[in-house]
Amino acid sequence: MPLFERSIEIDAPIQSVYDFHLDTRNAARIASAGQEFVSITGEFPLVLGGEVVLQVKMKPLPGVQTWRVRVTELAEPILVVDEMLKGPFAKFRHEHRFAPSAHGGTVLTDHIEWELPGGVAGRLVAPVAATLMEKSFVERQAATKRILEADAAARP
Repeated sequence: MPLFERSIEIDAPIQSVYDFHLDTRNAARIASAGQEFVSITGEFPLVLGGEVVLQVKMKPLPGVQTWRVRVTELAEPILVVDEMLKGPFAKFRHEHRFAPSAHGGTVLTDHIEWELPGGVAGRLVAPVAATLMEKSFVERQAATKRILEADAAARP
């Protein structure tokens, strides 16, 4: 099963970074250029066992995909885990990990175990999916950093 992991340091308090990830509506604010979030519904802030339904347009594909995820672990302020119940992946388990950085900010790590549907065919296109995931998370993490650092700088 493929594994993706990427970290970024954010000059913002760990609690702020954690709280940002408890509101899945922020996914629209940090979406990569290839994604458009049409709607995001659920209970916010997230709670253990809570479910979120996202309607996502993946450019340039036609139509809208429905993603349904459930929060399977919460450990304030260090971990949020969501798992896809319905969507384009056969398996998608996303750990959002938060740790204090050496400079007083936060290290955000996205750790994802994923698998495409379709058996052999899915495994054949997995390298393309991995490249797209890397691009998406580079953009998402950069946007998260920009937003949270601007918020931290605006606080007295």
